[in-house]
Amino acid sequence: MPAFNRSLSPLTAAVLLALAGGAAADDNNDAFEFNPYFMSPGSQQRIDLSRYNQDLTPVGSYRAELVVNGKRVGRDEVIIKDRLVEGKAVSKVDICIKPSTLAALDINLEKLSDQAQRQIKGVKEGECLALNQLLPENSIDFDTNDQILNLNLPQVYLINRPRGYVNPEQWDQGVTAATLGYNANASRTHYGNQDYDNLYANLNGGFNLKGWYFRHNGIYTKPHDSGSDYNNINTYVQRDIVAIQSRLLAGDANTKGELFDTLSFRGIQIANEEQMLPNALRGYAPVVRGTARTAAKVVIRQSGNVIYEKNVAPGPFEITDLYPTGYGGNLDVSIEEANGGRQNFQVPYASTSNLLRPGTHHYSLTYGKLRSTSLKSEPVLIEGTYRRGINNGLTLYGGVQGNENYQAVQGGTSIGTPIGAFSLDVTQAKTKLGEAAGIDQGSMSGQSYQLKYSQNIESTGSNLSIAAYRFSTDGYMDYMTGMTTRETIQYGHNKNIIRRAKNRLSVSAAQTLPQGYGQFYISAWQQAYWNDNTTDRQYQFGYNNRFKSISYGLSMTRSQDAFGNGQNTYMLNMTIPLDNLFGFNQMGITVNRGPGNTMSEQVFAGGSAGEDRQYSYNLTAGNNRQGGSDGSTSSSLVVNGSMRSPYATISGLAGTGKGYETYSAGLSGAMVAHSGGLTLTPYSGDTYALVEAKGAKGAKMVSSPGIRIDSFGYAVVPYLTAYQMNDVEISPKGLSNNVELNLTSQKVAPYSGAVVKITYDTTIGYPVLISAPQTNGQSLPFGADVYDENDRHIGVVGQGGRLFARVSSMEGQLKVVWGEAIDQQCILSYLMPKDANPEQDNIIKFNSVCQ
Repeated sequence: MPAFNRSLSPLTAAVLLALAGGAAADDNNDAFEFNPYFMSPGSQQRIDLSRYNQDLTPVGSYRAELVVNGKRVGRDEVIIKDRLVEGKAVSKVDICIKPSTLAALDINLEKLSDQAQRQIKGVKEGECLALNQLLPENSIDFDTNDQILNLNLPQVYLINRPRGYVNPEQWDQGVTAATLGYNANASRTHYGNQDYDNLYANLNGGFNLKGWYFRHNGIYTKPHDSGSDYNNINTYVQRDIVAIQSRLLAGDANTKGELFDTLSFRGIQIANEEQMLPNALRGYAPVVRGTARTAAKVVIRQSGNVIYEKNVAPGPFEITDLYPTGYGGNLDVSIEEANGGRQNFQVPYASTSNLLRPGTHHYSLTYGKLRSTSLKSEPVLIEGTYRRGINNGLTLYGGVQGNENYQAVQGGTSIGTPIGAFSLDVTQAKTKLGEAAGIDQGSMSGQSYQLKYSQNIESTGSNLSIAAYRFSTDGYMDYMTGMTTRETIQYGHNKNIIRRAKNRLSVSAAQTLPQGYGQFYISAWQQAYWNDNTTDRQYQFGYNNRFKSISYGLSMTRSQDAFGNGQNTYMLNMTIPLDNLFGFNQMGITVNRGPGNTMSEQVFAGGSAGEDRQYSYNLTAGNNRQGGSDGSTSSSLVVNGSMRSPYATISGLAGTGKGYETYSAGLSGAMVAHSGGLTLTPYSGDTYALVEAKGAKGAKMVSSPGIRIDSFGYAVVPYLTAYQMNDVEISPKGLSNNVELNLTSQKVAPYSGAVVKITYDTTIGYPVLISAPQTNGQSLPFGADVYDENDRHIGVVGQGGRLFARVSSMEGQLKVVWGEAIDQQCILSYLMPKDANPEQDNIIKFNSVCQ
């Protein structure tokens, strides 16, 4: 006879609850007593009711949720055993866990009794620890139905952890896997009797192996007027060093940019990883805003390298999904219009105040060679930075940067005050200029002084994100300016063609007005030079508000065109909900006045459709009027949309205007190769959950609209938060009736860049209810166990001798057992009715005989 499976199935629980109608409760001790006279004589002999009279959890192993003082801390194995006293079983159970689970529970071992500590030290491999022998027994509760282990402990038994803390023991390095995220676009514009074709693809590839994460990020472009080009943005391998909350990286990457400007390098770096800290102890990539006058392409560069490219429809846009590339180094934004026009402007990119929490520190060490498209050489780059929080209001920091021809030393402090956070630092730099025509040009040295201020006043709704002023003496050069100047001199040019910054001011602020009056924001940036009389200026001012359901905004922007000339742009935009009128969810109106008194008006209507809103579409009509003497007018019409399938996102755009036509098509998503095959997803990220649920084709992933389990039993869930607990939930909605999910939600805390595998066990079979008397005409005993041909426990006998089970085939044999004697077992052969529909029937009913 197969071993008795003592795990309590949901059906068994339901059957036992049926007995509760005849159960008597003792008002004094709340003990339940099940009345055996409600059962047949055979069932009375079969079932030991004493376990259920005392509400004892069935013995077995459970994959349970761990909850400490109401806080979910993870999931792990919980083992229920009969309690033994002097070698004999008593009417209680022990709730046991593995020694490694103690770390997940954050139990302070030093606060346990001496006997408990000796027990923990003496536990052998493969053994488990009984919690009731370690902790107060009344603080432990195991919920069998929901499979939750609840611990309600006095704080003295717990290690004091900050909010958001996840024990590194629970971090998951993931499985061996290869990933490829992609965003490809092809466009054609017909303008001036000529076709202009453009191809673009952004690729983010990776390979994970036992905690080593190989990464590559590159951009392929093929403009209409030149050959193809592939720009390697980053290619590196990284590994986390958890003991010091740091990450080791080797290859092509970027410096952190916390004290010095971000630089691309090829070499090696070790730096602390703030993501490893809990949320309560931890920050940035700016939002890029602009307005396209036609269907346009937005290109974003940093240090001369293209880091982002996107096709947008006419009107205002926001880009919020830039990959962080450090804390310093301005972004150069170019809007390339379909009619040949171009807008250029910069987005200041600098960190807020350098304040850190007391006792925390940030550091980075980098050694390698500079990577820059603006230089022909690859000078050595050495950089080290360190910041330390001294107390609540003081942080000290410093750094060094350079090589044999350039040296810079920085020191500074950040101070928190009731009126805001200030930081002040001084950088001393010396640059060897090298030789020109065989003559040593000597060196230049100087200082740079920088003052930053940031403040958020909640009571007034004021947020001064950052105000920074930098003054540099005539001889000061930052690393990039110094290397560019040296190369300019080397090739026989005047060093003064490289502009040296004199002072720079940048401000970013927002103010919420009294209720009903909206909010305004401002950002400004200005820089002057020692060896150039021009001054770079740009600013943006905006105001946003709502009138009932209508949102509107006003903005004014000053930027620069391709020739460095200043240009002002004024814009009014409104958004109006349409409540699915003609299939559109909202409409918008944009009025734009640009340089030279040009005027443009656009009206757009957008909508989405589908069960998961997987279809989106927009229709934009525009009118442009040129300023000046000709005052010509042109109209345009653009249609764009996207479709998010379970495997990829497809987008398209078509537009026409005076003298031009434009078309584009895009494809984006990601693919993950793993031991089970290749799985596709319409989303591209860096940290994934690989969900395996065999037989659950079509089941939805709750956190990711449109993602379903594929025909191979897999799905990829993107955008997991590294080092934090993530809920990965699967919905049984849409599953066929012959598939049952044994679990619908799990938690996981992945390493950054990991592909974490989460397995959902499924029970595949057909639910049947069989009326099957024995050959002597007697009913099968209530509570008898049912086994399949592989000796797996698959069901029980319920009231009236009817047998409920989930069988794996349309015909076969089942074994019914209610005792060890031969006459307490029988074999039931079954064949489902011809009219049965296993895929749709909730339960299939038929008769048979158990022999």
